[in-house]
Amino acid sequence: MFTAFGVLLGLWTLILIVEGEARFSLIILAIASFIDTVDGTLARRADVNKHAPEIDGALLDNIVDYLVWVFLPVVWAYYFLDLPFLAGSAVLISSLFGFSHKGAKTETYFFRGFPSFWNLVVLYLYVLGAEPLFTTVVMLVLAALVHAPMKFVYPSRTVQWRKLTLYLSLPYSVMLIVMLVYMDKTPLWFTIASFYYPIYYVIVSWLLAKR
Repeated sequence: MFTAFGVLLGLWTLILIVEGEARFSLIILAIASFIDTVDGTLARRADVNKHAPEIDGALLDNIVDYLVWVFLPVVWAYYFLDLPFLAGSAVLISSLFGFSHKGAKTETYFFRGFPSFWNLVVLYLYVLGAEPLFTTVVMLVLAALVHAPMKFVYPSRTVQWRKLTLYLSLPYSVMLIVMLVYMDKTPLWFTIASFYYPIYYVIVSWLLAKR
C-alpha cells in the first residue's frame, strides 16, 4: 500500500500539471520519488513476500516507477519545458523497453544503461532555464543511453561504497529541496555546486563497473 500510494500522488501531480502548477506539481512528484527510494528497503525488512505472497512486489514497484520516474516527468517537460511531442514519445518508448529489459538490473545490483532519472533531468533543465532545443537534445541523448552497455550504481542496493553513496546523497537531497522551492530563481552557483553528486555517481559507477 505504501508503494501503491505513489499512484495517487502521481494522479495529483498530473492534475497540478494540467492546472499549470509547475513548482507544486514537481514537489508532489518529488514526494512520490522519495517513497520509491525507501519502499523497497522497508518491504524487505517487513518480509512482504512472506506476508503477501500473492502480490508481485517487483512488478508493482516497476509500474509505479514508470509512472513516477518516466511518464509524469515527460508530461511535465511537455508543459513547462516545451518538449516536442515526438521527443517525449521517444523518451517514453525508450524507457519502457529499458524497464522491461530482462537485464535492466544486474545480479550485483547495478542498473543497465541510464536509469531513467527523468525527474532530476527535468528539474535541472528548468532551473537552468534550458531552451527547448537544448532540452530536446539532452532528453534524446539520455533516452539513447537507456540502452547503452553501461552500468550505474543502484544507490540503496549496490554493496560497494554504499555507505559513502548514501551519506553523500543526504546533503544532495537537501539541495534538491532548495531547488524545488526556488526553481528557476535558484542561484547558478548553487545549482552548479549540486552537480557534485551526479558527478560522483557517474564516476563511482564507472569505477565499480570496470572492477
